[in-house]
Amino acid sequence: MKIKEGVILHGLKLEMRTVLINAEKLWKAFGQELVVTAGLDGTHSAGSLHYYGFALDFRTRYFSDKEKRNIKMLFSQKLSIDYQVISHPTHIHVEYQPKDKELWN
Repeated sequence: MKIKEGVILHGLKLEMRTVLINAEKLWKAFGQELVVTAGLDGTHSAGSLHYYGFALDFRTRYFSDKEKRNIKMLFSQKLSIDYQVISHPTHIHVEYQPKDKELWN
């Protein structure tokens, strides 16, 4: 796993550990090294879960559109319904947002 220069993972919530483990396995299965491109750093939309340690971005620019769809599907299957996997043109964004719990307890 590589972490892009400037990416901040200090303060990442424990719930994101399973995301990192599964991401590394998936990228390896698709023949690429995992690159984390955003954690608690960067500029994101207001209220973004990145700022609270509940979101990560992973580089995908080297995957075909079909591979990205497959990775998104497999990622979603591996994680519980409390996680959202969103595909963007250059990365996959994964966030933890429980459906039945207060996130900010």
